[in-house]
Amino acid sequence: MKTLADDLLAVACEVTQRIDIPAISSFDLAPEHPAGAPARRNNFAALSLADGSVGLTYVALDGALANLRNNPITGTLTGRNPIDIATLYTGDEGWQRALGLAAINAISQHVLARQKVFSPMQDTLTALEPTTQDHIGMVGYFGRLVDPLTAMGIRLTVIELDDTLVRSDHSVDVTLDTSKLSACNKIIVTGTTLLNHTVDHILKYCSNANQVLMLGPTASCLPDPLFERGITTIGGFHVTSHADFLQRWHSASSWRDSGSRYALHQAGYPGFSQLL
Repeated sequence: MKTLADDLLAVACEVTQRIDIPAISSFDLAPEHPAGAPARRNNFAALSLADGSVGLTYVALDGALANLRNNPITGTLTGRNPIDIATLYTGDEGWQRALGLAAINAISQHVLARQKVFSPMQDTLTALEPTTQDHIGMVGYFGRLVDPLTAMGIRLTVIELDDTLVRSDHSVDVTLDTSKLSACNKIIVTGTTLLNHTVDHILKYCSNANQVLMLGPTASCLPDPLFERGITTIGGFHVTSHADFLQRWHSASSWRDSGSRYALHQAGYPGFSQLL
């Protein structure tokens, strides 16, 4: 049975067979700073194409950052076809998946920008339209949402991988048991699930939800395989000024100010073939 990773890579491969994709111009990890020096935390890496398209990926899982810092492949990427790097996404190592997804996201951003299908992403709380009748699931702890939702009296189930975070009180259940998502009618999934390949397992328990949102810069891919599996909204990140992005990135300032969060909705999305 094909996994989501297989299908995301297959979409990227079909894109590159039908249109020319710019070559890779750079791959940037967060700058290293001397011990003790203040720096803005940056757990992402960025793969840029020659036209300024940027694919972001999360590198704080499975030793990806350390392995990429010490991997000779990062010095050989400039000028290469991004699809050659995208094939790493189905690999077993964390650094392979992170780098491969960066290339898939860069290809995706190039395609999505062709037809300007981006629409501004609402504040997540607004997008959820929460009511006291809801039981909201979170895959990953979206801390800034927990307090306002619990203040409204809304029940939350949070799926975590770290057993030290497990707790349960009158309104919040932090659990390792993914099957508890079956009781939720609205679910938020972190885009980092695309990197540890847990998303296929997670989505098996989301079929009872009428809203399933996947959010984060790592989810800036062509969404077709995600929509086919029941995701209703993708919230990604699009870089609008590449030069400003790189300047901010290398100076450890807020690179998010050089782009914008966007939303793609299952309802009304034309499919990637219509964007080529």
